[in-house]
Amino acid sequence: MENSYRYEAAILGDDLAALFAGYILKRNRIHFVFLDANELESQVQEQLQIQEGKNTFPYQITDEGRRLTDDIYQHLAAQVGIENPDTDAETKRLEIFLKSELDAELLDKKKIENIVFDNGCVLMECGGETLDADVLIHRDDVLAAGVCAQAVMEEKERRLEQYMKRLRIRQGKRTHRKMVYVTHSKSWYYAKEIVMQFAIEQGVAAVNPFMNYGFYMNGSVEKDEVVECCHQLIRTADELWVFGPISEAILTDIAVAVMEGKEVHFFSISENRSEIHELKMEDIIFEREVHAGQIRKSDLLNFVRSTAPRNMDYVQMSLFD
Repeated sequence: MENSYRYEAAILGDDLAALFAGYILKRNRIHFVFLDANELESQVQEQLQIQEGKNTFPYQITDEGRRLTDDIYQHLAAQVGIENPDTDAETKRLEIFLKSELDAELLDKKKIENIVFDNGCVLMECGGETLDADVLIHRDDVLAAGVCAQAVMEEKERRLEQYMKRLRIRQGKRTHRKMVYVTHSKSWYYAKEIVMQFAIEQGVAAVNPFMNYGFYMNGSVEKDEVVECCHQLIRTADELWVFGPISEAILTDIAVAVMEGKEVHFFSISENRSEIHELKMEDIIFEREVHAGQIRKSDLLNFVRSTAPRNMDYVQMSLFD
């Protein structure tokens, strides 16, 4: 062959299941390619049957693969606003979104002429080129994408550990911490270290905008750019934790979290670490600036309430007076 290109995964077809598979792989930074090879489906099935006898392609649905798929689908559903994926209209919306997310990969779709399985890898011949992939996703089952993604990530990790051992690089503790975006009013700027201490002691990896950017980088960059960076961090985080009175800026943070389907938790704030605790809904308070225009407290709390975890203790809310 004149040229050879290596991919970590190859996806056969471009139906909804294949698009979702590509989205999973892209979210996990796995290098993949879409294949236009409908006429080769029977050949693929025949080759897989042969390989399965050698236990080369064990596509068992692992708990980790299922969790990976479910987590990404829940995020996707919140982002696109899917309520019933079984309806034609919602399916079409999902398909349009996925195609927009995967435009570059779909433009690079390869029309292949032959598929050969060799020692657990997939060799695809296409116009004088050889496309080499570790796994081939071809089944009409989105769970297969999660399994393949997990398999590829585990293989990456194994190879990385080999390199680190060879280079004598020490590894730190490999514990997984939930990523939390911590926010509080600028009037409590001086308590940022105390808030971070509390968050870290809860076993999470915390990000605090005041620790990252101070007071909008002391004017060295535009304020709007810092706000955009903060909102991007909220989208990346698993949860939003709000400490102390809710300001206008914090309401905006909450709105971003709501749109991203993130859980929001509320805590008191204090100069004393031991006095910080999680709040019930009736204990949440707002800064004066938020009440400008005589906004009712019940309206504000109903907005905040839409972000609360299902197990939060709801109470009857009173009007602002």
